[in-house]
Amino acid sequence: MKYTRTITLLALCAAISACDTADTTLANGGITLKDNIVTLHVDGAPDAQIDANGALVIGDKPVTVSPSQHGLLMLYFQNVSDVRQTGLAMGKIGAGMGMKAIKDSLDGKSKGEKDQDAEAGGQRLKTLGLKMCQDQASITDIQDQLAAQLPAFKPYAKISTKRVADCEKD
Repeated sequence: MKYTRTITLLALCAAISACDTADTTLANGGITLKDNIVTLHVDGAPDAQIDANGALVIGDKPVTVSPSQHGLLMLYFQNVSDVRQTGLAMGKIGAGMGMKAIKDSLDGKSKGEKDQDAEAGGQRLKTLGLKMCQDQASITDIQDQLAAQLPAFKPYAKISTKRVADCEKD
């Protein structure tokens, strides 16, 4: 029974990773990454955009920032990008695990051998999951610094540390 659930999960991971999704979404849609632009969405405020170079645009108007704020914006973008890259790596591992499970079944591998393969892949996914939690914690730290230094950014500081703590527990 446990093995069947593992195969189902792996097949789902493989199907998801096979899709070419250009978007990364965090904080219940509050943060998206598409076309190398991080967009921050909050109720009651125009969207804010941060590009890879650390330029901030709020409601189609460029925001002038200090050098330290500029550096923080670049770090913010990089950490959101890191979450995306980690997610892609997890998808590839999941797809590989699914393919290996199917191949092992066709090759007649024993249940013990199949379980060992699934366990090894699961451990790699857990490691990447923890990295994703750390990246989200970094986003939270950076957004808090930006909110303190840049009043225009304050409405966009929406990732709560509770979510990061929940991520690490899961």
